[in-house]
Amino acid sequence: MKKRILSWVILLVIGALLMTACERAATRAPRDTTRANDEIPFPVSTQSQIMIDILAATQTALAVEGTIDSENPQALAQAQPAAMPTPMPQPEEEEPEPTPGLPSTYTIQKDEFLFCIARRLNVNASEFLAINGLGVDYYAQVGDRLTIPQSGKPFDGPRALRAHPVDYTVVAGDSIGKIACTFGDVSPEAIYNANGLEVGSSLKPGQVLHIP
Repeated sequence: MKKRILSWVILLVIGALLMTACERAATRAPRDTTRANDEIPFPVSTQSQIMIDILAATQTALAVEGTIDSENPQALAQAQPAAMPTPMPQPEEEEPEPTPGLPSTYTIQKDEFLFCIARRLNVNASEFLAINGLGVDYYAQVGDRLTIPQSGKPFDGPRALRAHPVDYTVVAGDSIGKIACTFGDVSPEAIYNANGLEVGSSLKPGQVLHIP
């Protein structure tokens, strides 16, 4: 009898335990299977919040970069763009200074011509014509004021057409300018001075002049 009672007690205890387990299982809420379809499992930022985050990140990066550059001056110097070189002003073309003993201009006298002046002053004939805008066939007029080139380029030909010093006898039609051109590299002023004559003095046939 006692064994039967003990068996019933054990069965009652087991039954009670089973009932308790069922109640606990029933009280648990079922898992929400619609969450995956209806809700996003992670937070999503709005457009305004995205812009705020971007601005905050940019300011943070700039602050960090400024701190790094201030702590490392060499890195700051390397990061700065190289200064553009200042363009040097181009030197202005200077006009050639007159060659010592060479006039800057010359006024044509009686019986003188262009190549005579170029030969006498020892300047390049082509340059002499070009600087005055003249051609080889130009016939110089008394009183023409011509520019003398100062480049130093010499006359391209013999300068002395006759040997001198020497005495010269004036013939009809002679003038100091013509005689000077006949000798080539002698100036009228030198002939005037060598013979004690005033500039513009008239000559007479048979008159003897010293050509220096």
